[in-house]
Amino acid sequence: MINLNKNNLWIALILSLLIVAPFYWFLPNTSLFLVIIDTLIKFSLYFLGIFLTLNLITYLKNQTNHQKQVIKLLNEIKNTINHKEK
Repeated sequence: MINLNKNNLWIALILSLLIVAPFYWFLPNTSLFLVIIDTLIKFSLYFLGIFLTLNLITYLKNQTNHQKQVIKLLNEIKNTINHKEK
């Protein structure tokens, strides 16, 4: 399940606005409805992409921290076993 982190939501929202807003001004001969729909679709896709990427980075960071803890505990177990054998 996706962790709804408020910081990730705000970062994704701001980056999406910065990417989509400046580049999609409509031309005088284009329908305003089509421009709004196009902007909303592109904003949604950028928002989802950025948000999911931030969640993936957070997940990978947490996963590596857990793996480091497991390796540390395994090394401690190994050291205690080696000390008992001596």
